[in-house]
Amino acid sequence: MKRSQKTNTRERLLDAAESVVIEQGVSAMTLEAVAARAGVSKGGLLYHFPSKDAVVMGMVSRIASIVQERFAFGLANEAPGPGQHAKALLHMLLDTEGSLAPRLQRVAGPLLGAASSNPKMLEPIQQFFRGVHQGMLDDGFPVDRSWLVLAALDGLKYWKIFGILHPSEQDLAALRRLLTQIIDEASL
Repeated sequence: MKRSQKTNTRERLLDAAESVVIEQGVSAMTLEAVAARAGVSKGGLLYHFPSKDAVVMGMVSRIASIVQERFAFGLANEAPGPGQHAKALLHMLLDTEGSLAPRLQRVAGPLLGAASSNPKMLEPIQQFFRGVHQGMLDDGFPVDRSWLVLAALDGLKYWKIFGILHPSEQDLAALRRLLTQIIDEASL
């Protein structure tokens, strides 16, 4: 089997798993349901993902890759120096045009809930945020400000993913201005 066919089947299986999770929740995401949704035999699914945990890990890894790609794109558009990583993260996570597409938001909550029972599954997300934090420090951004920006943006992200709080567009705009001011002042 060619590599692109393997990749296409793997992606089709992850898409199918994502659809099942969005429509019915993680508990309904059985290997049989994923295989049926993808139009692949259970053996074909097991070739790519030997267990339900492997499917969840594949989905979490894919989300982390998408986030990493979007962050890298944003980072490339920021001026080098103190605050570069902080500004890129701010823009990515507060971008109302969908830096984290609604589809990802719908699947992230259930997946993170499922992954919380197996902390190893969270490693791709942890690795991304450790890298962003280290990038902030490498930029020369102050340690205390880096933690503040990460905590504020992470809180907003999880509020949105889990539907905890819903700040208005005005509130988000004010928060963006405040965080931008904090970043700019720390970057002088």
